[in-house]
Formats: sequence, C-alpha cells, structure tokens
Amino acid sequence: MDCIVTSPPYWQLRDYGLAPILFGGRQECDHDFDDYATCRNCGGWLGQLGQEPSREMFLEHLVGIFDECRRVLKNTGTLWVNLGDSYSKLNKYNRPNDWPSGKNTYCLKELRVDLSRHRVPHKSLCNIPGLFAETMILRGWILRNEIIWYKPSAVPAPVKDRFTVDFEKVFFFTKNRKYNFRQQVEPCVSASSEDGRPRQRNMRTVWCFQSGNNSPAHHAPYPEKLIETPVEAGCPPGGVVLDPFLGSGTTAVVARRLRRHYIGIEPNPKYAATARARLELIPESLKR
Repeated sequence: MDCIVTSPPYWQLRDYGLAPILFGGRQECDHDFDDYATCRNCGGWLGQLGQEPSREMFLEHLVGIFDECRRVLKNTGTLWVNLGDSYSKLNKYNRPNDWPSGKNTYCLKELRVDLSRHRVPHKSLCNIPGLFAETMILRGWILRNEIIWYKPSAVPAPVKDRFTVDFEKVFFFTKNRKYNFRQQVEPCVSASSEDGRPRQRNMRTVWCFQSGNNSPAHHAPYPEKLIETPVEAGCPPGGVVLDPFLGSGTTAVVARRLRRHYIGIEPNPKYAATARARLELIPESLKR
C-alpha cells in the first residue's frame, strides 16, 4: 500500500452489528468466558473492536491491527488515522438489558466495562487519542502531525458543566524518515501584503470541515473533504490507498475520484453495499 487513510471504531460508543471475533488467545482452546467475554483459559477476548471491557484492551487490539497495516505499507508510505475520544460513564456501564434505549437506538444498549480495571473517574475524558498516539510511537511509528479537524457545525451537546466538543484528531504517521509526501498549500492574507490579495502558504494543522451526513446507512461517516488532503499529500497519483475500516466507503470514493486505486475492508454487508453503490455513481471518466 502507498497510503492508509481510516477511522476505526471509537471505544464504547457504537455497535456496528458485527459478529464477535476472538482477539488473542487460541482458536483451538476450550473457551470458558467470564462476564466480560474474556476466556479464563487462554486470555482471548470475544467481541467487536471498540466494545472491549477496558480502554487498555481496546488500544492493544487497535494497535495490533495497525501492526498488520504496517506490514503491508510501503517503506515510503503514510498512515492517517481519525480517532475521537469518549467520556467515562460509570453510571451507564454494565446496565441491564431492559435499560431504556433513548434517542440513539443504534448506540450500545449494554456497555460491558470491567470496573476493576477501569480507573478513569466518572465524567472524565478517557484520553484514547493521546494514548493511541503514544502507543503507536512506542511501536515504531513516526508521528509527523497531530491534526485538528474542526467542525464548525458540531451537534449541540445537552451539557451545562463543560464546553461543547467541536473537533476530532487526525494523526499522520510514517514508517520511515523519508516518505512520499506532496506539499499542500492554502490561501492566506498577510497583514504585510500591500494589495491585500491572498497568498499561498504551507498548509496548517487545523482543518475546518463540516461533519459527514448522518444516515441510516452508517452512523459515523467522515466527510470527503477531510480525506482529500491525506490522499493528495500521502499517496502518489496512481498509487493504492487502503482503508481497513471502510464503513460507507468515503475513503474509496475519494481515492477513485482523485485517480488512485483503493482497497477497502468492511465486514458489515450493509455498509459494504452502501460503499459499492457510492462507487458506482462516480463518472466513468474518473474510473480509468
């Protein structure tokens, strides 16, 4: 792969309707799972990525997937990861199955968190993006930028004791110090410009884009505009872009439109069908 652009599931936020798989442990084990789906015999965990009973286990599984991404990424390749945070909600973890579903019926109906291991105080941010970036660095990735995706039309939050969060982070990693990258520029008006006309400057790390449209097809899409810059900067023309968490196909759509090849991995058949339908709408002239 020349470039990887993706947004993995966030911890303890949504159920993406996937069959559980075994992380770690041994497939041939005569499993004996505890209340948190962890095998008492082999230590494997059975579930969906993002629903782990602790943030540490989630990060272990997530960086393990990116270890495999590293294996298939060219030495000159780039990796771009959009990852948001979540709040510790001790009063909602391990709630019974008959808990009222509320307005977000697509979200997790039962959050199974091992409170003996979950040390984050109630109402605190879990600092998932920061821990993820640190763990990736310790795994050998080079963190080139921490990009702020600013959402000017963020959904209002019904909270009154903190500020509304209107951004997420995008991490730009490389495997080596030398890698494929094309400088991106943006317009700016300098106070020293005599005529007041916009000039061009090296692109900054705060990107302002509206959120993706929320639809029944997929509940957490990111906007195409957010993906254009990583693809333009990190993948050479005609190169291959990988998204291991394809979802509704935004990465593939942008890659095809920008005349790159793509590979997407999506185990949910409904999301995969949505991605195929979106790709079929791209004009033939851009598919060559």
